[in-house]
Amino acid sequence: MRHFFLETEPQIVPVSGDTVTLDKEESHHLGTVLRGGREPVVVLTDGRGHRFEAHVLDRNRHQATLEIQSVHLDEDEFSAPLLVLAMAVVKVKRFEWALEKAVELGVHRIVPLLTEHGMSDPGGTKLKRWRTIMRSAIKQCGRSFLPKLSEPVLLQDFLGQQPLGLTVFGAIPEEIGMKDKPISLLGMAGEIPAELPEHLTALIGPEGGWSEAEVEHFLKLGLQPITLGPHILRAETAAAACLAGLQGVRQAWSGQS
Repeated sequence: MRHFFLETEPQIVPVSGDTVTLDKEESHHLGTVLRGGREPVVVLTDGRGHRFEAHVLDRNRHQATLEIQSVHLDEDEFSAPLLVLAMAVVKVKRFEWALEKAVELGVHRIVPLLTEHGMSDPGGTKLKRWRTIMRSAIKQCGRSFLPKLSEPVLLQDFLGQQPLGLTVFGAIPEEIGMKDKPISLLGMAGEIPAELPEHLTALIGPEGGWSEAEVEHFLKLGLQPITLGPHILRAETAAAACLAGLQGVRQAWSGQS
């Protein structure tokens, strides 16, 4: 069943029997997808965890009207720990690929980082495009929660206000010294803490890697270095690999809490 995005005010949750209208972009998409009268019933999401099954009442290129038939709240989206990706800004196409995969892999918040070896601040126009990419991703993967995308922030500023919980950073042994050997995410899944952290945060560095000063700061803060395998990964690959592992950790911990 096709998925579409429903823009609503934060305090408004449509109920069965309500009539709703899609915005111009989604209406055009629906009109294209349903050409020929196919699939009169579709799935809508508000990006805040609600999933609506809706019947198409009327549509044209500029506006589609639907009647809500059922409402479901995906409570698993709000179970601790929530996933956070804090990733260095890298080349445009690679960062956009990482954004899309992060949404598919269940991240709840994405923070673009400005690091010593990374790219410069991408500016507001990129943020708008990034949000569009993320919105398309939740429809493609059938998810009902649209992750929060933060403004780009300096790494040191993020570390000063990082989310409560467990923070890990991708590293290779040469970056951190053998006394701080990275652990695997597979091993983490089997060690369920007595109290679940609020967040699981992944720090992913740029293509040039973390600087020596950045790694030293991570270790002073007690952040956990992790290994993502025996090979050096591109930043976007590392982000996807790390989030896949952390999603496994999250599911293992949430299922036994």
